[in-house]
Amino acid sequence: MSASLLAADGHRVVTLSSVCLLEGEEYRTYEYVLGMAEEACRRPGSDLVVLPYTPFFTFRQDAAQSDLGPFAALAAKYGTYLSVAMIEAAGEDVYATSVLLDREGKIAGKWRKTHALPDDDITLGDELEVVEADFGVIGATIGTDFYFPEIYEVLRMKGAEILLWQHSPERFREHATWEPLIQARALDSHAHLIAAHYSDPRPYITNRYSYGMQGASFGRSMIINRVGIPIAETGYEDGIATAIVDLDKRKVDPYKGWAKDENVFYVNVLADREASGPVAEPWDPPALPEFKQRTARVAVISLDPSNMWRNGTLPTKLLELLEKAKELKPDIILSSEHGASEDDPVTQQGFALVAQKAREMGSYICIGGLRDENFMSIARLWDREGNLVFEQPIYWTKGFPEVSYYDTDFARISTHTCGDLYAPFFDRALACKGVELVLDPSQMWGPNGHINETLLRARAVDNAFWLVCSHWNSSDAGLRSVIIDPYGQVMASTGFQREEIVCYDVDFSDKRVFYEGKRADQPKRGETDIPSYFTEDMPEQKPGRRDMIFSRRRPELYGIIPTTNDVIMKYRPAKWPF
Repeated sequence: MSASLLAADGHRVVTLSSVCLLEGEEYRTYEYVLGMAEEACRRPGSDLVVLPYTPFFTFRQDAAQSDLGPFAALAAKYGTYLSVAMIEAAGEDVYATSVLLDREGKIAGKWRKTHALPDDDITLGDELEVVEADFGVIGATIGTDFYFPEIYEVLRMKGAEILLWQHSPERFREHATWEPLIQARALDSHAHLIAAHYSDPRPYITNRYSYGMQGASFGRSMIINRVGIPIAETGYEDGIATAIVDLDKRKVDPYKGWAKDENVFYVNVLADREASGPVAEPWDPPALPEFKQRTARVAVISLDPSNMWRNGTLPTKLLELLEKAKELKPDIILSSEHGASEDDPVTQQGFALVAQKAREMGSYICIGGLRDENFMSIARLWDREGNLVFEQPIYWTKGFPEVSYYDTDFARISTHTCGDLYAPFFDRALACKGVELVLDPSQMWGPNGHINETLLRARAVDNAFWLVCSHWNSSDAGLRSVIIDPYGQVMASTGFQREEIVCYDVDFSDKRVFYEGKRADQPKRGETDIPSYFTEDMPEQKPGRRDMIFSRRRPELYGIIPTTNDVIMKYRPAKWPF
């Protein structure tokens, strides 16, 4: 056991390292990889070193300890845990396997890659388990496992405190979606994440499919803390990222009875998780109706909190903006989470005025925060004729058995409200049901606008749907009302502290793309300039990423997700606060 492991206060203080290897045929040698591993292992007080996935190395299932001998010797020499990931040959089966070697060089545990994209030609493992080291509980993911949030949720519910992501360069490097996902994986799991990657020896440059450029390797091996902030990373270079981490350190918790002691504010989900049931059920592509149209002008409103709709008042400013919105001719408009109750007579008058605006504009209108006697916040939708056609309560505070959706005349839509942003498998259940547009009326303003937006982007990326969030104006310049596309990019945003409406034209038939197979026309590799990056192995771009990802999920492994266990209960107050 490392001398640095226990601090004077009994906290587990560990030294973690992530290795970033250089990509290239000349670097696929034991001499190079072992050299980088030893450089990391010899760092003072080393407790865990993580290497990226090295698919050019193989060990045999029935001779694992001897085949991994050079790595085991390093772990034993420096008294550190060492995680390696490579091909495992097991008879006719070929697995991608992560192995954890303990401080004596013995195999402490292993994980086989459990999910595969179309070009992942391997045998899949059938277990999502954790391994207990002498300093904490570890779970590992390999390569494209990263694109399946269910894996991380299962590992966290089984107690993982440190998550590993060991990757090798994909044939097409689409890194724009990685940054929000990396933060979300850690924050959603309340766990540190160690990501180990490769760097191109040449300057980093992104992909450009039409030009034949697959993009340079990401680099950026990193250690991410429990709320998704990199605390050590290699940048776009090879090298070693090392951090000394107190696994037990928490902030002072001002919310009595709540476990709100992370580095940043977050929402404790109190719901019973039953509504996430579709995540653990067999999936077929949902049948969608024949929509009247597939393009829609989507609009979002921002208001000052002083103009919130409350009992005893009419939503005057909201109605003014709806009147102005007529010029934009929107198909659907979202306003934020207000604070009015349906049993208030004046609120009922407001309902009638909103219905009138919907009829006059010929637009759907969605408004949040319109509660009833059972739920403290409900998102309600009026159709183009002014009929109240759909409502869904806020989920995180209380929960309910099943998610709902509504088929408009242009797309399948649904809602999550405010703190539901911290219930990622509510959104996953909506995607399982075929939802294409999620509306988020929100009063959320913590921890800050940047993290809010990052999580919104991650939900859109994971589920390949459009996401529209209406926030209240704030002094935080990063907190805006936004329209986000299925690639996690902000397509429209309101101005700072401006009461206004912005819109974006969405084509719901334009599906998010993915890459597989091999493109017919392969640009020729050159000796210099951009062509020197070409691999002559460019995959083909195809539409339909969500169906591709969802068809490769493995619900039989996710049975724990719709349940509540001791890990979940750690983040709930003993008494329901509402």
